[in-house]
Amino acid sequence: MIFEKRTERIIVPMFFMVALFAPLFLESNSFFVGKVTTIIILSIFVMSLDFLVGRVGLITLGHALFYGMGGYLFVILSPEYEAVNFWVYTLYICSISALIALVTGAMILRTKGVYFLMITLALSQMMFYYFFDSLEYGGGDGMFIFVRPETSIFGLSFLDLDDPQHFYYLALFSLFNTLVFFKVVLRSRFGRVVEAAKQNPDRTEALGYNIFAFRLTCYVIGSALGAYAGFLFALQFGFVNPSFFTWEMSGMALVMSILGGSGTIYGAILGTFTYEGLQYFFEHLTKEWLLFMGSAIILMVILLRKGIAGYLEKLLEK
Repeated sequence: MIFEKRTERIIVPMFFMVALFAPLFLESNSFFVGKVTTIIILSIFVMSLDFLVGRVGLITLGHALFYGMGGYLFVILSPEYEAVNFWVYTLYICSISALIALVTGAMILRTKGVYFLMITLALSQMMFYYFFDSLEYGGGDGMFIFVRPETSIFGLSFLDLDDPQHFYYLALFSLFNTLVFFKVVLRSRFGRVVEAAKQNPDRTEALGYNIFAFRLTCYVIGSALGAYAGFLFALQFGFVNPSFFTWEMSGMALVMSILGGSGTIYGAILGTFTYEGLQYFFEHLTKEWLLFMGSAIILMVILLRKGIAGYLEKLLEK
């Protein structure tokens, strides 16, 4: 089985079972369908970051570079008033993002620790200021997506992306595939080497493995899936703007990853839903919601040393 731990075998099926039928109960409230869709998309982004940080050991504050790239690439590449094929443009966006990650990763992965963190942060901020000052791409206001893609395969279309419920199921399907993909990768021989390189890089290199190549491959994979999440987010709301690139976006995703349980992969889902749930609760509770939100996050990090997933694993073991 791709899910090794008992906690995963219980929580993951439960989550997807509930999520599968959730729109049936939220049908009368399109706001909550849209809100849950957004959280699912963010979960994909956080999962791609959790893979890099928790399993590969690449702590970055510039992952939002690819989140923003996914949205902007679609706007730049697609015709303004013509519906393009979703699957084809997904391939375009992920491939171009992977190529950018390959080029940038080949340079920045030669650094380590705080230097790697600062360079990734700088690249993300550079893209933010480029698009913020670019009148061609809408400047600080960004650009609108007037027509969402169509999803036909061999002339058959099963999803209408203008329908909130259809878009919800596309996002949920994408989250499931992302989770399974990462689990398969990590259980493979490739994943074992990546894990070994994180635990003891010197010994792994002495065994004849090219650590740089393995880390670069992981960086490309994580970046491409981060771009896919940004692409979905842009399609849901129908616009892109430079805020997609900000370090706050990367920092928020890092907090969600730690909150859920860094390195667990499925913990990214728990962390994202918890973070967004707390934010929604405190926003509607008081005007000083940021104070309460920050206090709650600090308290949870102190009490749950291994995140929510780690706490649940410990609970089930007992």
